Amino acid sequence: MHPITEIQALPQRRYDRLAVSFHWTVFVLVALAYAAIELKGSFARGTPPRALAMAVHEWAGALALVLAVPRLLWRLLRGAPAPEPGARWMQLAGAAMHWVLYLFILAQPLLGLLAMNAGGHLLALPALGIEVPALVAPDPALKDTVKDLHETLGTAFYLVIGLHAMASLFHHYMLGDDTLRRMWR
Repeated sequence: MHPITEIQALPQRRYDRLAVSFHWTVFVLVALAYAAIELKGSFARGTPPRALAMAVHEWAGALALVLAVPRLLWRLLRGAPAPEPGARWMQLAGAAMHWVLYLFILAQPLLGLLAMNAGGHLLALPALGIEVPALVAPDPALKDTVKDLHETLGTAFYLVIGLHAMASLFHHYMLGDDTLRRMWR
């Protein structure tokens, strides 16, 4: 067999470039959304910096949602590298964690958009003439419920992201396997 054919026949050990790009781009957008919402509280109501922080939060979330769909489709079509050798429970926990992250990446911005719409607001970028159509009609009760859920899940998402990061560092530094390296290209 030709050496190049042998290399192509090897099992996938790392995520491909597109999967890596999706991962780190969504990471940056989620981090930006969190940073913006935390900064928003530093500014007085009705001030331009507060409005800017909120707009950054909304658009970072919306872009994360836009990328989440092709990212999830790519994962479903392409799959993921086989887990590193180790305890079965750790492999199952890692797989479950990834699906929980996908759920958060889809649900969190969608809930934010629903809360905005139920509050009578559209996601808009007037300078570019972009306006996302409303998913629901204004409904104050729905807005309060969805906003509370969005905020509660946002807090839980901190924990899930932290566990994901700690697990990858544990694999890298304590177990010495390639789990973390698979996501770098």
